Amino acid sequence: MRSGESVWSIAHELLTDWRDWQTIERLNGVTNDRRMSPGTILKIPRSLINEYQSDIQILDVAGTVTAEVLMKDGSVKAHLPLSRNQSLGQGDLLRTAEQSTVLLGFDDGTRVLILENSILKVERATVVGNKRKVVDIKVFLEQGEAEVRANPSKVPGSNFLIDTPVAFATTRGTTYRVRAQGDQTAAEVTQGLIGVGNNLGSTGVRQGFGTLTKKDEPPMKPKKLLQAPGLPDLSATIRYLPGRLSWDRLDGAVHYRSQISPDKAFTSIIYDKVSSHPKMGLPATLQDQSYWLRVSAVSDEGLQGFASTAKINIDARPFPPVRQAPRPSDSIYAGPLDFAWSRPETAEKFEIQIASDEAFKALVMQQVVEGTEFSTEITEPGGYFWRVTSIAEDGEVGPLGHVGKFTVKPVPPKPEMKEPVSTEHEIFFSWQEEQDVKKYQFQFAKDKEFKQLVVDQETENAELAIDKPEAGTYYMRVRAFDADDYAGEWAAPQEVEQPVENWWPLIFTATISVLLML
Repeated sequence: MRSGESVWSIAHELLTDWRDWQTIERLNGVTNDRRMSPGTILKIPRSLINEYQSDIQILDVAGTVTAEVLMKDGSVKAHLPLSRNQSLGQGDLLRTAEQSTVLLGFDDGTRVLILENSILKVERATVVGNKRKVVDIKVFLEQGEAEVRANPSKVPGSNFLIDTPVAFATTRGTTYRVRAQGDQTAAEVTQGLIGVGNNLGSTGVRQGFGTLTKKDEPPMKPKKLLQAPGLPDLSATIRYLPGRLSWDRLDGAVHYRSQISPDKAFTSIIYDKVSSHPKMGLPATLQDQSYWLRVSAVSDEGLQGFASTAKINIDARPFPPVRQAPRPSDSIYAGPLDFAWSRPETAEKFEIQIASDEAFKALVMQQVVEGTEFSTEITEPGGYFWRVTSIAEDGEVGPLGHVGKFTVKPVPPKPEMKEPVSTEHEIFFSWQEEQDVKKYQFQFAKDKEFKQLVVDQETENAELAIDKPEAGTYYMRVRAFDADDYAGEWAAPQEVEQPVENWWPLIFTATISVLLML
């Protein structure tokens, strides 16, 4: 009873027929209800109470949530997709997919958030009485997790019980979590007090404590929950996705759970991950908006502690392109150079920047292009940096592109040919020796196009000797190779005239030819 109440007023609020108030007095031995102190408990037969099924409201849905709905004729409609503002009733079963949640609302203000990969059945959901929002709720969590905020208005008489395969948790008004994982159930209380039990025993769990119950065992003695991890300053806008956040380790923590919600009250959770390290990834599926981050530590027993929350702001679109060419490992030489990159979603144009420093203060080139390829000429050897930034159709400029690095090498120089030197049997060729040259290629041909090669030879030295060829006109050229076997340009071809050094064989041959003709 509350202050100012009487058996007569309670009968009007709770009973199907208020005239049964005298039955209540008789059953409880009440002779003068005006002398009863507040807090007095009255026993009322359930058969006298006005009780009807409650409509359970779907307050929020994130991801994919389906239901098996019990129809009035007793049939079941399975796998119906749920959306906000729908309602459920007694006997209905919910399933949440990965990275999906659903928020249920009951008549007394109780809120239950069903997290990802969960199966929950509403076994009983009734409203008791005519005026008070007294509810009697029983749900069965076959697997998964539920966050419960039961009876926030502290309506007397309301009861919420969540059952699992190995234990149940019951309360009349508190905030807690229940996880059913295989052969064990975890319960953690962040506000108030709950009772956890099974047919082997029970225990009370107060605020800041949690308990585990294993199959065929009574609930363990409650243990203190871990404190909330300390989060860094997250006020700066997050410009790149996928991204990563990290925080300091917490003593006693073996895992960390990070969750992201579009609202501060976490009425839905769109990202939920557990890591053995104090860090988390930010998926590229997050939209450009504000979110709320919640991070908690998990003990070696599997109990999840208090959570730290922080607001994060994301502005990562249009995404930077993926650089495709040139790659850092490419051998690049002074001259024409081709650049290529991908086209992210919503990117209409691109700004390419090339600089000789990583801070892009010494820009070599900056240009806006519409395609995903660009060609330019870089004549100065050295190290360079490049990046490509996306621009959306509406002109919004995305975050600066990721920086790539490449090195431009000097093209091996054209060797300067020297005058050939002849001996009795050889011709000796030489050219200017160049630095950073691995080898030279020398060609000696009968034609300017170097198709009728007489000599095609490589040498590590800036000289080469060949046997004297027959008399005639020849052409020679040489080019250099660097350590990567990159060939420089051919030196300009030079003509070489090989004279007739002994005329007697020719005279003899001509004389014989004349005699044969006579």
